Amino acid sequence: MLTEAQAWQVLDGVPDPEVPVVSVVELGIVRELHCSDVGVTVVVTPTYSGCPATEVIGQSVRDALLAAG
Repeated sequence: MLTEAQAWQVLDGVPDPEVPVVSVVELGIVRELHCSDVGVTVVVTPTYSGCPATEVIGQSVRDALLAAG
């Protein structure tokens, strides 16, 4: 089980698919993160409505957190 600090650190390593030198955390796409006994809840807000990368970002966030435990 990840702590909130660990989860933030993991997400800080997830690159934005359109600008890969910047993480989703640095871009401000990740708005909230909550860890509990059940798992991790992440609130992601795209940079603009209709952003074509929204699904890719969501999957990348899930994959990174699952890989980290």
